Amino acid sequence: MYRLMRNTHLVLGLVFALALGVYLLSSVRIAHQSWFTPNPTTSETSLAVDPDQAGTPRDLRRQLRQRHGLRGDLVQVRTDESASYSFVVRRPGSSSHVHYELGASKATVSEERAGVTGLLLGLHFSYGVFHEDIAANLWGAVLFLTSLGLLAIGATGIYLWFKTQEERLAGCVLLAASLGFAATMLIGIRINT
Repeated sequence: MYRLMRNTHLVLGLVFALALGVYLLSSVRIAHQSWFTPNPTTSETSLAVDPDQAGTPRDLRRQLRQRHGLRGDLVQVRTDESASYSFVVRRPGSSSHVHYELGASKATVSEERAGVTGLLLGLHFSYGVFHEDIAANLWGAVLFLTSLGLLAIGATGIYLWFKTQEERLAGCVLLAASLGFAATMLIGIRINT
């Protein structure tokens, strides 16, 4: 049983190292923003649309995806009284701001692409498997499996600690200290927000 747990512990650590690496790098980016200079590239274009199929933002979004390959999640929908609306199509590392005047045959799309660190930030804050983009759904599934893998790594690590007689006391002290620290941080975050 010890050998199975040890191998499981090692294999899970290797399998999920890439996803954890993304979080490691993006956390450094979040914590030390002054170290990085964002260099987003922006482009603006007009895309042809069928006005009969652009009555709502969701309809236009669907049309832009089918005709022009504009992928991502529909967010920040705004309508104004001058018979126009705008919205953002967002995916990790890029966002497309769409503005449309009702009845027009073109929509204005301003796309902003972030660099590698912007992509890492987008992946850091991406979650779930309910996106229209299949790549975002796959990333959400990887994060779910990574979360389960981390729980399994913790459980097998605790088992391995207790099987090593001379490290049992040190393991108990480290486990209690880490749980105490995690609880203190969670309580502190909840109180301050």
